[in-house]
Amino acid sequence: MPDFWYQALTGSGTVEEGIISAPSEIQLEEQLRLKGSFLIKTRVRAQTRRVTDGKVDRKELLAFLEYLAGSFTAGIPLLSILDDIPKRIKSPRLKIIVTEVRDAVANEGKSLSDAMADHPKAFPPLFISTIQAGEASGQLAFSLQQLVEYLDWQETITSSVRQATMYPIVVLGAISLLVVGLVGFAFPRLIPILQLRQVELPLPTRIIMWSSVMVRDHWLMLLLGVIATVIALAAIRRSEGGRYALDALILKLPVIGQFVLEVNMARVVTYLSLFYRTGVNLLQSLLLVEQMATNRVVGRVVRDARAAIAGGETMATAFAKSALVPTVVMRSLALGESTGQLDQSLERAKLYYAREIPAAVRRVITLIQPMMIVILGGVILMVALAIMLPILNIYNTIGIRR
Repeated sequence: MPDFWYQALTGSGTVEEGIISAPSEIQLEEQLRLKGSFLIKTRVRAQTRRVTDGKVDRKELLAFLEYLAGSFTAGIPLLSILDDIPKRIKSPRLKIIVTEVRDAVANEGKSLSDAMADHPKAFPPLFISTIQAGEASGQLAFSLQQLVEYLDWQETITSSVRQATMYPIVVLGAISLLVVGLVGFAFPRLIPILQLRQVELPLPTRIIMWSSVMVRDHWLMLLLGVIATVIALAAIRRSEGGRYALDALILKLPVIGQFVLEVNMARVVTYLSLFYRTGVNLLQSLLLVEQMATNRVVGRVVRDARAAIAGGETMATAFAKSALVPTVVMRSLALGESTGQLDQSLERAKLYYAREIPAAVRRVITLIQPMMIVILGGVILMVALAIMLPILNIYNTIGIRR
């Protein structure tokens, strides 16, 4: 039963106002008449609506958008689509969110983009801006299809990045476990024997002995040091200057830096292509791209380009000011602007990166594999020498005494 705000003229000639629950305005007027008052004006009181929000898995978002785009293209009414979607997705949170979006569209008269904007953690600004542009241009089905293609691309990029980082992480983890096992558990059992023989210990053995003592006797301090380092890095990343410095350092790393730059530039080109094709204003597109850039150095490149474009420069000239922007991107922008086919040029740049990123992953893995093998071999050699050299010294000493 809805709540009504009302103003009424009482029997004493004064005007009163208040809130009454009633099935309809007619019944509200009847209730007031029974009290000796006459209704002047009324309106339904806005209900406080519960809003569910939170991160949603990208695959669930992709399933949601695919069904939404396909159904909308087929001409099914939006409310019918939103009624049906919760039956077709697995995420309990997304089911509730879609139901709330449907209620906002049906009961409050909101557009799809405005209703989705009430859930900023579930639907990022890129989604809202793209759908908003589609609604404004009358091409909502096209905008939704572009979002589906974008999410497919993002899944491919994420898979490529995961593939590039998984191997070194696994190898470094194995090396760390090996070192901790040998230094913390195996080697301490040999130390008393080596010390009893009173032989001069070689340098590798002394290094491992020192490491073993540190791990065994000062493990708490080491753990606190690691925790303090993690907290310090997190604090640095929370500050704008600190994050920019760390991101700049990452780009200077051999092999990894170039790969990170290529992934970030691929995102910039793809975001721009998506926004441009769906009709978002260019300066607004660049602002959104800057905010969504995962590397602050690349984000500043986009910000500087946006300022230059706002000052009257062309896109190609604005982006050419940065040495980080690849030549292929600048040529695509220049060609698109000169021919009036910027959307096609951005699409070609996006396809270039779609081919380049998997190739970059293969290059990174090809270069990292020998490095990991060398590091692993060096650690094993160090530990082996630390154990074998003193044993050989003891053997030689026994031979001399005989």
